Amino acid sequence: MTISASVEFNPVVEEIEAIHRVIGPMSEQGEWTPDVTYQIELILEELCINVINHGEPDGSKPIKVEIACDEDLITIHILDNGKQFDPTSDVGTPEKVQSIEESTIGGWGVHLARVFSDEMHYQRIDNMNHLTLVKRRSG
Repeated sequence: MTISASVEFNPVVEEIEAIHRVIGPMSEQGEWTPDVTYQIELILEELCINVINHGEPDGSKPIKVEIACDEDLITIHILDNGKQFDPTSDVGTPEKVQSIEESTIGGWGVHLARVFSDEMHYQRIDNMNHLTLVKRRSG
């Protein structure tokens, strides 16, 4: 059985909560493990905040997140009209730090999405960023 959901929200940080309102029920219905639920929420939150903070979307179109889940895979599509950015290209890994005092805010969103997803695909279509992530539910 495939279940799916989508959510659209204005490109402002205060509206990121819309993601959690979709993920919670979908996680329960799809019987996701707590780890998978956490990873999906983190990926979506980090990538959408990156769009808002760095993508400079003009606000004319909402950020759209579509999620589909079957027995084996969770597939996520993120669409936005921010400036072109391909997170599948080599954007580097954040620098490792030895203490919290050395750490800086930022730079981890794309890295976490790469670590927690099994596939990432990017396309630029009609001035829109189309990012697809796939996560295997097991293994």
